[in-house]
Amino acid sequence: MNNKPAKILESAKDAAATVESWADLSNTLFDPVDGLLARAFPTREEREAFLKTKEYAAIRGLLETAIDQTGLVEGATPKKSGRFVVRLPKSLHAALEREAAKEGVSLNQLVVAKLAVQLSQVAAGSHVK
Repeated sequence: MNNKPAKILESAKDAAATVESWADLSNTLFDPVDGLLARAFPTREEREAFLKTKEYAAIRGLLETAIDQTGLVEGATPKKSGRFVVRLPKSLHAALEREAAKEGVSLNQLVVAKLAVQLSQVAAGSHVK
């Protein structure tokens, strides 16, 4: 693993200095898709090896310090990223991709627009029952 653990610890320290809560730090470090550790150690074997290092122990210490600073309860709510994952049937995903391509927009833009229209209709009380 050479000096990768030391680099990851430095990145974790940088993150700890900038986040608003321990929940944000936890997400930054441990998110299974975008977290620092998942990106640095993509295989289970690499992650398991890293968990045995002094650098990992130091990272856990950063999280404990953040909990102490923000409070276990008060710091438990992460700042919202604006991102969420939706699992769709392949057929619905394909249909949305075709529609987005036809409209010349990204899939994300199409879905956000569709959600916005629905929410505005609900807010106006004109949604279909």
